[in-house]
Amino acid sequence: MFIVMQQVLLLILFAAVGYTLCKMGKVKSEHTKLLSTLQVYVFWPCTVINTYSANFTVEYIREKYSLILVSLALLAVMIVIGDLLAKLLAKKSYLRAVYCYSLTVSNYGFFGYSLAAGLFGDVMLQNVMIFALPISMYTSTLGYAMLTKTKFSLRRFINPIIVASLVGAVIGLFEWELPYVLDALVDKAGACMAPVGMLLAGMVISEFNLKEILKGKRNYMVAVLRLLVLPCSIAGGLKLLGLEEMIIPALMVYAMPCGSNAITFPRLVGEDCKDGASVLLITSLLACITVPICVALFT
Repeated sequence: MFIVMQQVLLLILFAAVGYTLCKMGKVKSEHTKLLSTLQVYVFWPCTVINTYSANFTVEYIREKYSLILVSLALLAVMIVIGDLLAKLLAKKSYLRAVYCYSLTVSNYGFFGYSLAAGLFGDVMLQNVMIFALPISMYTSTLGYAMLTKTKFSLRRFINPIIVASLVGAVIGLFEWELPYVLDALVDKAGACMAPVGMLLAGMVISEFNLKEILKGKRNYMVAVLRLLVLPCSIAGGLKLLGLEEMIIPALMVYAMPCGSNAITFPRLVGEDCKDGASVLLITSLLACITVPICVALFT
């Protein structure tokens, strides 16, 4: 519980800094596109390279391939369910895309990884990272295309995240070691992803009335689905199938709050971020209660 509260507090503090700077006039709203660009073209690719190069080894994949297979199957189901629920919750096509993405992908990189390491240790953290690889690939391909309104084509999918995924996978498979300067560069740039994402969230939230952001009924429905209904259904289903060893990795990925990409990607193409900001804020606040409940129920 304390670890979850720490992560929530960190998120709130970073978002509060961005919010305050905008309200004080120190930062202008147009600067959010600059941060979105840095996220997509620098910080996020470095995070992907770090994760893949450290985990995508032949030996580990051979031992833990079942994690990837279960994660792939679960992701396919979640995409379908997320799309169906989003159609019920929203009429506008782009808002449906935001809801679908928010219901499918969580902020597992900021919350899930820290929680896994704090509660279960480094071995479980690595299992969670491997379980999250298909979701990471989905985020950098279909998720990216969906929220940036790019068409499904190989040419469009040659983006910084895909390139970073391939680079990281090659480094991991061949067990190469980067020169110290490059390794330090990738590591430190990757560490900026979560803080910058939260700063960006706070800056975007500052553009709207806080009371309005916290009022949307549909966004609370998304929050309940994201934080309780879907993760509990996933964990219960895995238990019924006799896949108990998959429950903790699944919860560390699917029981977390919505990710900041629901803001980062729309801002990159000039789309309205109000609902994305609302879902991000609501789920992050409620996660302090819901995540401990999910963990206590199924572990």
